[in-house]
Amino acid sequence: MSDEVEKSLPVKVQLPVYGVALFSNSVPDLVLVVMGLWLVELETPLILIGLLIGLRYAGPLLFAIHGGAMMDRIGTRRVLKFVAMVMLIFPFLYPVSPWIPAIMALQLICGLADSLGWVGAQTLTGQVLRGNPTYTGRLVFATRIGTFAGPPLAGIAWDLFLPWGGFAALGVWGAGLLISVLALPEKALSPPTEHRQSIFKSVMPRLVDYIEAIKLFAIPLMALVLAMTIIRQLGSGMQSAFYAVYLEGIGMSGFLIGILVSANGLMGIAALGSGPLVKKISEFKLLVWCIVISIISIAIVPLFTNFIPLFVSSSVRGAVMAISVVIIVSLIARTVGSTVQGRAMGLRTTCNQAANVMIPIIMGGLADFFGLEMAFYIVGIMGVGITLIVAFAARNVETPPI
Repeated sequence: MSDEVEKSLPVKVQLPVYGVALFSNSVPDLVLVVMGLWLVELETPLILIGLLIGLRYAGPLLFAIHGGAMMDRIGTRRVLKFVAMVMLIFPFLYPVSPWIPAIMALQLICGLADSLGWVGAQTLTGQVLRGNPTYTGRLVFATRIGTFAGPPLAGIAWDLFLPWGGFAALGVWGAGLLISVLALPEKALSPPTEHRQSIFKSVMPRLVDYIEAIKLFAIPLMALVLAMTIIRQLGSGMQSAFYAVYLEGIGMSGFLIGILVSANGLMGIAALGSGPLVKKISEFKLLVWCIVISIISIAIVPLFTNFIPLFVSSSVRGAVMAISVVIIVSLIARTVGSTVQGRAMGLRTTCNQAANVMIPIIMGGLADFFGLEMAFYIVGIMGVGITLIVAFAARNVETPPI
């Protein structure tokens, strides 16, 4: 598939897709730095920090499938333009709204927007990049560029200008997404499935979209990949909720916290090796071990108080996370038809967000009861155990050819 497919996709078609991925997927890494520091400055209790971080993923949990279905119906580019405008404007409302109810509302809105941006990037993986692991590896590498560059910039902006600087960095990412969306070539996109429906009817949630998406669980490989998606987020939930809180507690500056988060992006170059790797190693086995290592690398963070081991741990996590997302997105794109790519990626995002909503809240409760360090260890042990159980139960599931 590779040589012929790569020649058929010009660079000018590929680059905007990679831009959409870069500026959507890496937003949570900037949020990790900015929101962690913002909530600490507001002297927010740990359990409430967990709730507020978890709320950012509540909207995607409920509406990611609907967002994916809208992309199938009225066009991915059209939906992404609206999402980018929200991501550009709304971060500037945080510094003028330092009240818990206002932060809750902003977390719901902004979390849905940046999540739908990543749903759009994954949808484009199937619609434009055709699920090819080589292209998907490049796309994931692009997200890691954002993860590498964004958190230090957000940290520096915070150190220099406090909340206004940190949240302005989020607005810059929204602008980058808008520019990338506008550069998407119309001819390369799958045509909308609805041409004559009114815009009001097209954007209203439909029960049938959720039913069609949930039916994808009937495909054994999809069920397995989605289960692994949920488990993989146990580590991400730990990181997004309390990584910056822990680092701030041991005296790290906003800049150093940003560097440690960006180490995920530095090692995202591993995504470029995903294509060759899956030709030599079973995709399923590679996915399992990547998830196990990614969970362990974040769960052991409280063992360290010095920068170097923390940087190594974050780098290892970045490498295996990059490879695992390439495998997951490629498998989904190759398993479902082109007319349901948006729904499929929306379902994957829903599974992601289910974990992202629960883990910060669970960790907040564990941290209040057992202490923050023990909360990392408990969730880590639970994540590794579940991964190995699911892997053993699904060891005979076959993957589609590349």
